[in-house]
Amino acid sequence: MKRLFVLSVSILASVAVQAAGVTANSVDYSSYAWSARPCGVMLSVYAGPDTRGFSWQTDTSVTDSVVWVGAQAYTGTCTVVASPTTHCHRVMIDRLEPGAYAYRIGEGDRGVRGRLTVRKPGEKVTIVNFNDAQTSNPKRLNLFENTLAASVKAIGGADKADFLISGGDFADGWLRRYESEPKDPATGKPIKREYMGRSVEWGVMGDTLASFYGGVPMLSSSGNHDFNDYGSRMAIRYPEGLFPGCESLDYGNVHVVAVPFAAGVWHERYEKIYAWLEKDLAANQAKGKSDWTIVCTHWGPYTTGDHGVHPATTNFVVRLGALCAKYRVDLVLQAHDHTFSKTLPYRWSGKGWTMSETDNAAVNLRPRQVELDGELYDDRPEGTYYLSAGCA
Repeated sequence: MKRLFVLSVSILASVAVQAAGVTANSVDYSSYAWSARPCGVMLSVYAGPDTRGFSWQTDTSVTDSVVWVGAQAYTGTCTVVASPTTHCHRVMIDRLEPGAYAYRIGEGDRGVRGRLTVRKPGEKVTIVNFNDAQTSNPKRLNLFENTLAASVKAIGGADKADFLISGGDFADGWLRRYESEPKDPATGKPIKREYMGRSVEWGVMGDTLASFYGGVPMLSSSGNHDFNDYGSRMAIRYPEGLFPGCESLDYGNVHVVAVPFAAGVWHERYEKIYAWLEKDLAANQAKGKSDWTIVCTHWGPYTTGDHGVHPATTNFVVRLGALCAKYRVDLVLQAHDHTFSKTLPYRWSGKGWTMSETDNAAVNLRPRQVELDGELYDDRPEGTYYLSAGCA
C-alpha cells in the first residue's frame, strides 16, 4: 500500500528559524509597497499533480499577466481587487509533463524567478497542513516563520513536500506595522496602530510562505478571515455556483476535498456545499476508494477549545460528520479552533457533536462505543480521525 505522510504544523512544534537555514524576519513588511515587480507569488494545485496556478500582485502599471515555464509562455487575467492601487494576476496551467522547471514572472529588473517540480506521485505522498497564521503583529509573524521552518526540518527539506494544505485564515486581516502602539513624541499619546490592509497582508503572507516553500503548490479551504480572498487572489478553479474553498484533488492514492467555512444562520449555500461534497465523496467511493480520503475544513465537528464551533453552524458540521462516516473518510483536517488536538478514529453513529460549550478538555477514549451528552459515538479502527492544528 502506498503511504501518506501528513505533517500538521502548530506553534507546539516551533523551533528556531535558523535551523532551516532561513533568516528570521525574511519578509520586510514594515515598508511594504507595490511596484512593477511581482510580489506575493503563490502557487496552487487545483485539478491534479500536473496543474499549477500562479497568482501575484503588482501596482497598476502592470496589466499583462504572463508566466514563463521553461520556454513556454502562459497568459492569464489581471484584475483590481479591493485596493485601487493593486493589480492581482492569475495564470493557470494544465497538463505539465513531469520534470523540473524554471519559471519567470515579469521581465528584466522587475522579473521574479523560481523553480518548481512536477512529479508523478510516488510510494509516499507528503502533505504539509497549516492553518490560522494569526499574524497580527511582528512577533506572531516571526512565530509563523518559526513554525514553517520546523515543518521544513521535519520532512527533510521543502522539496520533499508534494503539496501544502491550508485550512483557512491564511491571512487574518490584522497584521500591523507596529509591534506596539508608538507614542507621539510631541504629545506623548499613543499613535493609532497602522493596519496594513488585506492586499498588503496577502502579499506579505505569500512572500513569507514562498521563502520556505517556494515552488511548492497549495490547496486551500477558506476561513472566516479570508473567505473572499481565495476567490479573487488565488489561481484556482472553483466549481460553478459554489464558494471559494470548495476544491477536490486526486494526487496518486490520495483524494482531498476542501470545504469552506460555515458561518451565521443556515443558508442555501450550505445546502449547495453539502450536496457537492456528498457527490464528490460518493464518486470517489464508486471508482474504488482512494487509499486515503481526506476532508479539509475550517470549522469541523470535533473541537474542544474555546474558539470552536459556533452554535449557528452546528447543523452543517453535524451533517459533515455523518458524511465522513458514510463514505469512510480517513482524516478530517480542522482549523479555526486555535488549539492542537486529535481524536481516535470515530465512526459517527448518532447525531451528536462535540463543541466548546459541552467539552472542557480533550479526552482519550479506548476503542469502544461511548456516550457523550446523551449521544452515542463509535470510535472504531476503521473510522475517521479528526485533527485540529489551528495554532499557527
